[in-house]
This record gives sequence, C-alpha cells and structure tokens, in this order.
Amino acid sequence: MKKLLITVLCVSALPVLAGEQENGIYERSQDTFGFLVKTQDGQEVRVGKRQTLPILKAEVRSEDNENRRFSLWVTIPYDSLTELRWYVLSVDGTMYRQVGSGSHAKGGHSLKFYVAGDDKAKQVAKYFRTSVSYRKHPGYDLRVSFIPAKQEFDPGEEVIVTLRITNVGINAVSFMKGGRNRGPRDNQYTFSATYRGKQVEDVGPGYDFGGIAARRMLRPGDVFEDKVNLQKWFPFKEGVGLYEIHGSYYLGFQDPHDDSWRTIWDDYASGDFAVTIKERSNK
Repeated sequence: MKKLLITVLCVSALPVLAGEQENGIYERSQDTFGFLVKTQDGQEVRVGKRQTLPILKAEVRSEDNENRRFSLWVTIPYDSLTELRWYVLSVDGTMYRQVGSGSHAKGGHSLKFYVAGDDKAKQVAKYFRTSVSYRKHPGYDLRVSFIPAKQEFDPGEEVIVTLRITNVGINAVSFMKGGRNRGPRDNQYTFSATYRGKQVEDVGPGYDFGGIAARRMLRPGDVFEDKVNLQKWFPFKEGVGLYEIHGSYYLGFQDPHDDSWRTIWDDYASGDFAVTIKERSNK
C-alpha cells in the first residue's frame, strides 16, 4: 500500500515586530505570504519586499496647533501603476501605513503617511534628510462681530446675520472660505443658542460633502463679510423674545506670502450676539 506524504506550510498569524524590518518603504502585500506587521495606529497589515523608490521630495508637516500629529508626504516619479500600489514605511522600529496619495501635473506622485508624536516625526524627518515643519501662531489680530439684519424678526422669517471680520493687526492673513458648504448648510459656521436660560436644539444636519473653497486675503484694515441664515440651525419656535447666541466661524489659516494651500494654523472667529423674535401681528 502506497503512502501519501502531505506537507503543510504554516504561515504564522502573529505580527512581525516592526523592529525586525529594515528602514525603508515596503509595498503592501495583497496575499497571505507577506509579513504581518503592526503599524503605529494599531492596524495589522501585510508587507512584501522592501522597495527602492526614487525620492523626489519628502516633507514632514505638523497637522495640529499643539504639534502632536504630523503628516509625511513622499513624492516619487509617476507611472501607470503608481496609483494601484500602497506602501508601509519602516523607520527606527515603527511602521507607518500609507493613508492617502495624490498625483501632480508635473509627473510626480505623492504618498501620505500619518505620524503621531514629535519624537517620531523627528526620526522620520532624519531618515529622509529633511526637517519638521511645525505650526506657530501667525500673529494675526482680528475683530469679529455677528450683526443681525434687523432689530426684530417676525415669527417664521429668515433670520439673517452678517459675520464681519476686520483685520486690525499689522500682518496680512490668508484663510479658506468654503470646503464645508456642499450640503444643507455651511458647516464652516457653528452656533449655539439659549432662550430664557435653556439650550435651544440645533435642528440642522451636521454633515456636508465638502464644497468649493477659495482663498481670502485680509491685509491690515481689510474687512471680510458673509451672510448666513440662522434658521438652518434653529427654528426659533421656543417663543417670542430674546435668543442669546454664540457664533463661530472656522479659519484655516495659510501663509499669505506663498501660494501653498497648506494649513499653518487652525482657529475660530467667534462672537456673542442676540436675536429678538417679535410677537405675531394680529392684523
């Protein structure tokens, strides 16, 4: 009687320690024969062989005002298969998975990785022989006010308010208008209201689908104005009288001295104001 010898190939399901991987960029594996590694954000992914990619440019940028979260953009030459590949970066024992990408008109293709922690950002920057771009306050001085269109509004009437931002400082500032307005309302605004000491419910949807954005420059003395309808937040059905409101407008500041769309500082233009709903006329 013949005997059949069966050989079983066992592939370990345990993650390989990142420290066992040589520094460099690895292509993510789509099969089960790649090394299973754990990335900095806690995800387990499989990687293949280390890649030799021509690096055209590498940038490490802060993504928050506290300089705790960073993004790494690595630009490589573009080819027809570039957009189909995803990568994992290994630096000094930590693995970072690619979270995004983008192609450029000049033929480059950028890979985006998130990096948590200043110490890790410095390690990544050192590996790519570049520096870390930190956020710092751009030195703006703005006067902000929300101005109701009328002293009193009729019940059910559109409650229109004008946001006015005046640059009262000595430095020019640049920020983005739009990008959160493709939806039922412009979510670049945030409002909270109280009526007779009680919170008024925000009835509007909090979602949007991005939207067209444009850069706005305010030189010293310049004024920015924008109108908004508060009924997209509050129906003002609690009753007639005074509604106390706090309004905020998100400002993603950019460097006014270059044409980069990169955010250098996040802040809000905020102010308190009041809206009065008058009694309905009996006429």
